[in-house]
Amino acid sequence: MEFRYWDWGATPKRDDYQFALLTLALDKTTKDYGPYQLTRVVKSYSTSRLRREINRGDVVNVHAGPWRPLETSDDKLPERSLRVNVPIFKDLLGYRKLLIRRDDLDRFKRIVQADDLKELVVGQANGWVDVEIYRHNGYRVNDIANPATLLDMLAKKRIDYIPISLMDVDTILASRPELAEQLMLLPDITIYFPLPVIFYVTIHEPRMAERLEAGLNLARQDGSLERLFKSSFAHELELLRNGTHKRFTLTNPFVPRELVEEKKPLEAAEPGALVASSAKGRGR
Repeated sequence: MEFRYWDWGATPKRDDYQFALLTLALDKTTKDYGPYQLTRVVKSYSTSRLRREINRGDVVNVHAGPWRPLETSDDKLPERSLRVNVPIFKDLLGYRKLLIRRDDLDRFKRIVQADDLKELVVGQANGWVDVEIYRHNGYRVNDIANPATLLDMLAKKRIDYIPISLMDVDTILASRPELAEQLMLLPDITIYFPLPVIFYVTIHEPRMAERLEAGLNLARQDGSLERLFKSSFAHELELLRNGTHKRFTLTNPFVPRELVEEKKPLEAAEPGALVASSAKGRGR
């Protein structure tokens, strides 16, 4: 079996972990499924282009991403892949820090409840599953961008903030150092919503999806998945344990309950921290 993993080149910590986890799962299934080849293909694809490429399976045939329905309301972005329904990140991807303009710091310091944040415009890339989650919870979203243009949109005041995964906060401005004086990560607000991440495999290779699911379940059962997760994201987990910020919790109505691994977030609110629910939003 030849697995060609898509790495979009923008989230190195996540991709290193996902590639290591693929290796772990495939090693655990060599006895039953035979030898394998695993390569890492670094390419910049839009969401729609990625789905077409995964469907074809010629250049890349496996990638990791948030769980989403196979059929969507957007006919331009159907999910034509096989889902491997084993969550690989717990809820860690659902924790977001806010990237803002430095000039707006005082404005964000005055935010004390979810309704204050909903008055501002969150920037997202077109096709991201997060878009409908924010809209469901009543947030104003500008999603006309592709990922490469989001930072420029923020700098040019077309959006007010960009939620950044805890796993990416250390590298978000590395590719755009010229914007470091204009933009900053807000220290005291975190957004959280359940967001299980799974692997997707080309629809033409069901045995590959079967093998990955078997390997991931073996890794989960023997504890090796948990050990890899904790060693890969020790810094991020420590940030959660030491949380002293306001946390705004959103609901994700689009994901099956059985895939939300934890009954509560990875990090319980620290004493005195503000945990604000956005469940009663204004709808989509």
